[in-house]
Amino acid sequence: MALLLSGCSARPPIIEATPNGAVVRTARTGLYTKSVLTKKEPDTFLADDGTICRVPADRFRDTAVHTLVYCNWQ
Repeated sequence: MALLLSGCSARPPIIEATPNGAVVRTARTGLYTKSVLTKKEPDTFLADDGTICRVPADRFRDTAVHTLVYCNWQ
């Protein structure tokens, strides 16, 4: 049941098994909704998984830190 509910969150973690049995969290790139951890002038958002998104000046100005943003994260 918990696995079904975890799929409804804004950005579920990605877990990959490695050959030695350990798990590794990896960043998702592409079009996703993520929380903006910080902003860097003049046009860059940074998510908590280390990905960035570059946006137009008006979107940068109008977006607060910790806001969920749908963007092309790289």
